[in-house]
Amino acid sequence: MNAFGGISGRVLGAAVVSLSLGVGLVPGSAAARGTGQDGAAAPPPVRTVNPAKLRRGPDAAIPYLQDGWIHSGGKRVRVRVPHERGRQVLLGRSGSAWVVASWRNARLRVHRIRSGQAPTRVPGLASRGGALLSRGGAQIVLTYFDRGGGNVFVHRMSDGKKVDSNFTGLNWQPFDAADGHVLLHRDDEEPPWEPFAADWVPGGGDRRLGTGMNAGFLRQDVVFVEAARASRAHGPTSISSPGTPAWTADFTALAVSPDGQLVIGTGPRLVRKRAVLQVRRMSDGVVLQQFSYGRVFPPGEGWGPSAADQTVRFETDTRFVFQFSAGGRSRLVRCATSGRCARASDTGGGITTSFERFMWRW
Repeated sequence: MNAFGGISGRVLGAAVVSLSLGVGLVPGSAAARGTGQDGAAAPPPVRTVNPAKLRRGPDAAIPYLQDGWIHSGGKRVRVRVPHERGRQVLLGRSGSAWVVASWRNARLRVHRIRSGQAPTRVPGLASRGGALLSRGGAQIVLTYFDRGGGNVFVHRMSDGKKVDSNFTGLNWQPFDAADGHVLLHRDDEEPPWEPFAADWVPGGGDRRLGTGMNAGFLRQDVVFVEAARASRAHGPTSISSPGTPAWTADFTALAVSPDGQLVIGTGPRLVRKRAVLQVRRMSDGVVLQQFSYGRVFPPGEGWGPSAADQTVRFETDTRFVFQFSAGGRSRLVRCATSGRCARASDTGGGITTSFERFMWRW
């Protein structure tokens, strides 16, 4: 889902292997350049997936919503909530129910979904903008933008009652929510009222993490903070004890492996009008794999975190799945760090999974 897609013998061999796996190397990619200017090994080539050439593997282990069905653990649950085309997302799970956000008549509404039962609307959550369910499902964070910036409201999922609110002059959505904490930008309470990255406890205080961030994962204790104010470069540091990142890059993290050793996300480069999905080593930022990924960007449209696709998750420490769309059809592709890939879903409409960020404005 998006929030708003002469070679050396060594490289030729890589191309043959990749094509046998249903992926192709992009001509003129880094593989043909040998090493970088500083003598370090160049990043691996960007691969373009062709799902038609991939074998069909087991269904993705992550829950996902596609064409009105929630898929999880080999079972399907029907979502019978009216919505405008392309505007229904899986937020996650709260208690025994799945939680889905739908947009209709210029309003976002939230429903609990249980197998064999009618959808139950969560009271007090009709809004416009975006929604993020906390990990564990106890709270939900609603966001909308106005001319002044971003407005954030935290509600209990049990009864829809508001817990607290936040405003920042930046049009950024919260990055994560879990266990009574929210990662977001806040504004200084004194001049010059500049925003800062914060670990915020709704109903309580906050801790400053840096001048800004573009991704964070509370339960894995990692946040990607900017190298300097207004910098496009970000890198990982600990939420519990923030400091200077070991590395920074023009990179937006989307998922962290369960063991914390790998991170997957997007960089600013476009290949064939698609964003590039990168698998990096967490310790030093080295790029291990790259894929042409996401929707096709129309001519003249720039890349940005709010525009990029974000349906990508780790299944295990060495295996991840991501959405690949072409010709208006989408499917999940599973790849291993060894390089092998397979289809992990049937072909259909757009796909969403839990804890993605989105913004519906009209």
